[in-house]
Amino acid sequence: MATPHVFVTMGNLLNFKCDAWLLPTDAQLNVNTNWTEALPELKSPIAATDPAPFAREDELAVPLSKWPRREPLPVLTAVPLKGVKSAEDLRPRFRGFLNAAAAAMQHRPSSRPFPLLGVPFFGTGHGAGGIYRGDILRVLLDEAEVGSTELGVDIAFVFQDPAAYSLAQQQRRGNAAGSWSGLSDRLRDHAAQLAKGASRGRIVPFMGSGVSVSAGAPDWKGLLEIIRDTANLSADLGTSLKNLPELDQAGIMKSLYESDPGAKVPFGKLVADAVDVKRYGLAPALLSGLASDAAITLNYDRLFEMASEDAGTPRTVIPDDISANSGRWLLKLHGSVVNPESIVLTRDDYLGYNTNREALSSLVKAHLLTHHLLFVGFGLTDPHFHEIIFDVRRAIPAGQQAGFGTVLTLLEDELQNKIWKDQLDIVPMAEPNEKMTIADAGRRLEIFLDMLSALASDSHSFFLAPHYSGGMTDDELELRRQLLELANSQQAKVGSSAWRVLEKSLVSMGWNPGIQYSD
Repeated sequence: MATPHVFVTMGNLLNFKCDAWLLPTDAQLNVNTNWTEALPELKSPIAATDPAPFAREDELAVPLSKWPRREPLPVLTAVPLKGVKSAEDLRPRFRGFLNAAAAAMQHRPSSRPFPLLGVPFFGTGHGAGGIYRGDILRVLLDEAEVGSTELGVDIAFVFQDPAAYSLAQQQRRGNAAGSWSGLSDRLRDHAAQLAKGASRGRIVPFMGSGVSVSAGAPDWKGLLEIIRDTANLSADLGTSLKNLPELDQAGIMKSLYESDPGAKVPFGKLVADAVDVKRYGLAPALLSGLASDAAITLNYDRLFEMASEDAGTPRTVIPDDISANSGRWLLKLHGSVVNPESIVLTRDDYLGYNTNREALSSLVKAHLLTHHLLFVGFGLTDPHFHEIIFDVRRAIPAGQQAGFGTVLTLLEDELQNKIWKDQLDIVPMAEPNEKMTIADAGRRLEIFLDMLSALASDSHSFFLAPHYSGGMTDDELELRRQLLELANSQQAKVGSSAWRVLEKSLVSMGWNPGIQYSD
């Protein structure tokens, strides 16, 4: 039986696909201008909200009224007017948000098995809250675990502070069985094994359309249906098309569309508009956090690029932006919405692409010899998947083809397991003989990726960061004290070439030499 889950990721909450999200405010409904400048449509409904119940603290959270039903619902949530005196001050306010959001979700559509609530790291800004960040994080994670179970909602903490993110992941790693109780021992073992490679940067995500589906992007079949509807094909013709291979369906629809004098946009633009969703879901956000310099996708959308940018790990997109140099790259094998003419969709597109793809394919082949491919969002019967595997097998020397990649699938398929068993590690989200819907299996895949990203995260940028000591053990506090004493010792810095090496390590652990520590 599925149970609610608490996710942790880096990103920008305003670009994150969820059902409702926490919008911090005070008792007078003053909202930080960062929120209203990024999302100006917040201003009018905030102004229309009665502040009196907040001032009396009769209410601690209230959803904005008249918000579009298909948009993530902002829920105004009050932090203490006079500042946070203790991390516990935020517990009832966070629970107020959870209660208000869960109640609102009973009257709003959600495509998920459990509604997803997005939460920023709040209560740490103005007032005294900043000095309790470690304690605040501990309280929020604790209340999220309890509240999600009681209210039947998923919760995603979306951090922009690397120190908070790394501390949250450490706290969850300390109780892996509890943090990921929604996974079987089999899946937890697979996640742990993949995390070992990911922590060394050896896992290369290879993404199919399933990665973008949770954000509202169509899969291959759904895309063809959108094109068919947009092209105004007759019902009879639509039925006939379904009997053809998908590449031929797309080719016929393209031909019919382009021969229509009433067509308003080029066919490539039509396809780009159908897949160009504006908010990324959990899968791109979690995959973008893996320490891999390379990533590969067949998707046209920009969701993975957006998630990587928001996570502080921007990627050079090949071939769209080869002039950039971010140190990390994303290879888009089948084109991009930023260049609709590059999109590979029909059989003619594939034939033309195959004759000119050697330069791009060489990038993939170079990584096959030293990295492990993680296929996410593919069906094992997908012809694109078969084409990729064929190329991979040709690139790897004979006798070394076993275990070059892992495929995360949704449902168990014993026949496909037999076909691929000597080449790929197939990891279905469903257990043997378990009856699962596609939606439930897709959500379990997100939980799997959540565990993978947490176990692969070896950053300790919180350890010497200001205001994070409240979330540490006594042994960690003592080590922190000793390191800060060393870091602040002027004698250690004079004339020592070794100091530069040590200083780099201390900064990576969050040390800020420009401030006076008070914790």
